[in-house]
Amino acid sequence: MVKAAKAILLPGVIGALMLYFSYHALAGEQGLARWTKLQGDQAQLEAQIVQMKAERDVLEASLARLRDTTMDLDYVEEIARTKLSYVRSDEVLVAVR
Repeated sequence: MVKAAKAILLPGVIGALMLYFSYHALAGEQGLARWTKLQGDQAQLEAQIVQMKAERDVLEASLARLRDTTMDLDYVEEIARTKLSYVRSDEVLVAVR
């Protein structure tokens, strides 16, 4: 009777342990599914970094045109007209929606 219990219990425990470790290897906190998700997140963040670097380059170019030593007066006027809606005294501002 004891031999029969050992013959059933030992493979059952080993099978349960195999299922436990297999589940955590695939779906656990550090499993394969989480690793795949993290790789996708990494690719998305790298694309976001490239986009932000491009935006930074545009802002740096704009800032260079506004510095005291290299001020571009036409660019300053363009900003004043588009962002602040400034007009000259001899001009009329027409708002279009």
